Amino acid sequence: MDQSGELSVGISENGPKLASKTGSNVVTAEDAVSEQKGFPVVKIEQFAEFADQTPLKGRRRPIKTPHRSGTPSQPGSGPGTATTTTRRRRSSSRSSSKNLKSSTEISPASMIFRNLLILEDDLRRQARQQKALKWQFTLFLALLLGLAAAAFYELFFSQEPVRGLYKVALQFALIFILVTVVLFHLSGEYRRTIVIPRKFFASTNKGIRQFNVKLVKVRSSLADLSIDLVRWLCRTAASVNLAMARKFLPARMAEKSGTIRFWDAVALRSQPRIGAIDVKLVLNPRAFSAEVREGWEIYRDEFWAREGARRRKQVNETGS
Repeated sequence: MDQSGELSVGISENGPKLASKTGSNVVTAEDAVSEQKGFPVVKIEQFAEFADQTPLKGRRRPIKTPHRSGTPSQPGSGPGTATTTTRRRRSSSRSSSKNLKSSTEISPASMIFRNLLILEDDLRRQARQQKALKWQFTLFLALLLGLAAAAFYELFFSQEPVRGLYKVALQFALIFILVTVVLFHLSGEYRRTIVIPRKFFASTNKGIRQFNVKLVKVRSSLADLSIDLVRWLCRTAASVNLAMARKFLPARMAEKSGTIRFWDAVALRSQPRIGAIDVKLVLNPRAFSAEVREGWEIYRDEFWAREGARRRKQVNETGS
C-alpha cells in the first residue's frame, strides 16, 4: 500500500511522532503543530463562558451552566424558564387573537344580504323621490291645463260676451299658459319629471338584471293605507302647531310648555312605517334556490323588526 499512502507511528527521543507516508513525503506531529501555531487555541472553560453570552433566539434548548459564585440556582430563575414563559405568553396571545377573529367574522351570506339590504334601501329612496317628482309636476301641468281650459271656455263658449279688461286678462293668461306648456315640453323637463319617473321600475330592473335581482312594488292593504293617512295627518298637524308655538311663545316658555311636549310626542309616535312597505328586492328563482330566497326574506324582516324596536325605544325615552 505504498502508492495509496499509510500512517505510521514512531517513537523518538523527543516523543512520539505521527508520520504519514504518501509516496516519499513524511509529515511528523511536530511539523503539524508548528504549522497550526498561527490559529487561536480556545480552551473548554473559555468556550463555556462565551456560551453564556449567546442570544436566546439562537438556542432551541436551554443549556444549564454552572454558577461561578457557588450559590445553588433557584428553580424557575434560569434563562430557559424565561424563554418558555415568553413562548407561553406568545402562544396564548396568538390563540386569543385567533378566537377573537373567529368570533368577529361575518359569514359570506350575511355580507351579501347586508349589501342587498343597502341596495334595496337606496332604490326605495330613489323610487320615493321619483314618485314625488312625478306627482308634483303632474299636478302642475293639470293646474295649467285647467286654467287654460277655463280661459278658453270664457272667451269662446260663454253665453254672455266678455269685454274690456277681463277679456284682455283671459287672452293673456291663455297665451301665457300655452307658451309655458310648449317650452316645458321642448326643454325636456316633461321627460325628466314625468316620463322617466313613470319608467323608473323598468329602467332600474334593466340595470340590475345582471345581479339576478328585481325591484317590485308592494301592494298595501286598505287598512295599512288608512293608518298611513292618519299618521301623515298627525305629523302635519304636529309640525304646524310646533312651528306656531315656537314662533309666538318666548324661548323660556317654549322649553317648559306642556303643549310643545305633547306635539313633540305626537310627531315622534306618528312616524311612517319602515321596511319593505312600498318596494322590495326579489331574488331571481332561476339563479337562487328556495332556501337562499327564504333566508333573504327572513333576514330583511328581522332587520326591520329590530330597527323598529330601536326607534320605538328611542321615542319612549324621548317622551319620558
